Amino acid sequence: MNDSADRPKEPASLVGAIAGAMRPSQWIKNVFVLVPLLFAGPTLREQGLFGASLWLRVLAGMGVFCLASSATYILNDISDIDADRAHPVKRNRPIASGALPVRKAYQSCAVLLLLALAGAGAVGNTFSACIVLYLLQNVAYSRILKHVAWVDTAMIAFGFVLRIVAGGEAAGVPLSHWLLATTGLLALFLALGKRKHEQLTTDAQHRSALTGYHPVALTAALWLSAALAGAAYAGYALDPQTAARFHTSALPITIPLPILGLSRFAWLINRPGAAHSPTERMLRDPWFLGIAGSGGALILAVVYGWIGQ
Repeated sequence: MNDSADRPKEPASLVGAIAGAMRPSQWIKNVFVLVPLLFAGPTLREQGLFGASLWLRVLAGMGVFCLASSATYILNDISDIDADRAHPVKRNRPIASGALPVRKAYQSCAVLLLLALAGAGAVGNTFSACIVLYLLQNVAYSRILKHVAWVDTAMIAFGFVLRIVAGGEAAGVPLSHWLLATTGLLALFLALGKRKHEQLTTDAQHRSALTGYHPVALTAALWLSAALAGAAYAGYALDPQTAARFHTSALPITIPLPILGLSRFAWLINRPGAAHSPTERMLRDPWFLGIAGSGGALILAVVYGWIGQ
């Protein structure tokens, strides 16, 4: 591999390149670590709504996942440097473009890993186990599994499940099997949506796994995962154990908003001329942000007893 990037860089430009390689725009995925707080009503009522210790633990957990995910992004970009240089968009990434030398990228990755492991240890042992499993999964993904159709999206979904499990551990919140199923299916829907977007906007040679996704099968899997994710959330909201835990039967009124969010994301994926990744488009779309914000606010209002009983 020709590392033409190993030439001296100005400190400011090097810091900017490292920050770019960390992909902070992707940290939105780590909001899943905070999801258990949405359903932590009884626990937070015991500590007061804004129990500082609980919030700090979960926010620290999200920060640790940001560090860990950034380390995996850098490792993945090092692994993909040659393919990225041949890609019309990815060639502008810091490592592929030469803005961040490979040697500095490895050093940055090592520092991020050490900080993530140290932070995980401060949150707790079970949380640390989730971080270690997440890192091992991403190493396997970067080296092998991302080249295997269907397995690659399953691994992405598993990473999101790890996030919510870790968040539940940090918050001390028991997670319903319905909630875990919703998370896994939603994450699978997002991952399949990304592959669908890639099929529509890029040549398959830039991601070898794409050749294993037949367009009809991928579309069917996309809509099936969306339907199952909506059904799993409905199962959670309608479960008598959920009503007993939160002392309210009003949670079913929140069901339409997640379904609207799934539908809007599906529309964004298939919108003609889409240039940005699905995640970026999601963050730029006022309708999706409005649906997500309204859904989160309504869930909070119900779970914390502000409306309905």
